[in-house]
Amino acid sequence: MNNEAKLGPVTVGGQPDAADVARFQTVINCRPDSEPGNVTAALVQGTGARYTSIPFTADTLAKHHIDEMRAALDGAAGATLVHCMGGTRAAVAVAVVQAERAGKGAAEAIAACEAAGFEVTGRPYEAFIRNYFAGRAS
Repeated sequence: MNNEAKLGPVTVGGQPDAADVARFQTVINCRPDSEPGNVTAALVQGTGARYTSIPFTADTLAKHHIDEMRAALDGAAGATLVHCMGGTRAAVAVAVVQAERAGKGAAEAIAACEAAGFEVTGRPYEAFIRNYFAGRAS
């Protein structure tokens, strides 16, 4: 899996293959169904892993996606993978949830993404994170 990294107990990364999926008991997919190469639902089918789809892009990311991610992570069992095409979307959503749970803010969420190898500074994701913690994310 490209760009695989850990954010606390959660693995984030790019599009997994069948061998990657087999390592997890919970798989959360941030890719829209229409995104080319999004085959995760088919890969998870029949494995017994929990599967949740929370589709968003950099342009569509909103507070409700973070709410859905929080709920999905709350319901996760065992080793958990959150993925998108390259990993950044997944890392942003997970880092926001984790920073919020820890009583931290935007700076910590951004630092967690970047420490895991996902550049968000100067990109739309940075603005979303800052707005989210400032209470302006919609």
